[in-house]
Amino acid sequence: MPSSYENAFGDELEAIYGRGVHDLPGVVAALNSSGVRPAGGEDWTESSFTAELARLSGTES
Repeated sequence: MPSSYENAFGDELEAIYGRGVHDLPGVVAALNSSGVRPAGGEDWTESSFTAELARLSGTES
């Protein structure tokens, strides 16, 4: 079962994609404008976003 963070993260990504934002810099900027933050509370970066997607999908290396 997904955590509340995972649900919020997924919901925010759906909303961002629904607004037509699909490029990595745009998605990162939109996430930084949202209330969803990485575990440490810092701003999202392209690296932290892609690492989080890998972690959540189980494909991190």
